[in-house]
Amino acid sequence: MNTPGIAAKTLSAPNRTRAGSPTTPLPGQSDAGVLDARRTAWDRRPLTRDVYRRYFEDIRTELAPGRTHVEIGGGAGHLKASLPHVLVSDLVPTPYVDFAADAMHLPLPDRAADNLILVDVLHHLPRPIDFLREACRTLRTGGRVVMLEPYISPLSRVVFRAAHPEPVDLRADVFKKEGPVFDSSGPFSSNQAIPTLLFFKHADRLQSLIPELRVVTRKLDSVFVYPLSGGFSGPCLIPGFARAAAWRLEALARPLRRWLAFRMLVTLERTLIDTPTL
Repeated sequence: MNTPGIAAKTLSAPNRTRAGSPTTPLPGQSDAGVLDARRTAWDRRPLTRDVYRRYFEDIRTELAPGRTHVEIGGGAGHLKASLPHVLVSDLVPTPYVDFAADAMHLPLPDRAADNLILVDVLHHLPRPIDFLREACRTLRTGGRVVMLEPYISPLSRVVFRAAHPEPVDLRADVFKKEGPVFDSSGPFSSNQAIPTLLFFKHADRLQSLIPELRVVTRKLDSVFVYPLSGGFSGPCLIPGFARAAAWRLEALARPLRRWLAFRMLVTLERTLIDTPTL
């Protein structure tokens, strides 16, 4: 894949950390150390890998045709095994990325990308509307933004608040004109409610504000297996012998996803409409 305007960056192999948080930095832990710990957790957690590989397959089916696929915020490099031709970027330079970049100021020419892919990234961006405008600039007509993000259902809201280090604030003003939409103190600051606010609660307002990005897909997912897998840092509560049954139960629970889901897959497509930058 050749993308004009980007110089791929090769970094030396990491010192694989065996301690530290894979979610948010502990005292004395660097941002790159979080991503290294996440990579170690990925290697050690087969059910987490299975969960995410299923997500990655869903992402693959949403991609627009083309050759220039850019992952934003892919610092631990998990997507590369499922999409070998993806160009991986992250705000934090690591040995797993092709180049370092700010999602709101991408080093891409206008209309250069076929797809922008984000896995658990949008809710970390202090100015999500600025990113969506940047996506409009960099995507060709018909190109897509494909995002896997937390979904705040009645069940997930309780679990995230009780057992996840990232905050959930459904009162946040995701459309504020100045300053960050949450208390931003680094690349792992977040508000897990941002995707739910943008694509569900305030979807009509978002569409009127950025009409050139048309919503193609809003798929809710993950009722049982994802939360019980422990993700990257929690205990896995599904023993190996029960995993096939857990996936069957997951399928049976699909009609209840509106109330129980933990995840969403959202796809936006770049249309011909161009609106002036405000």
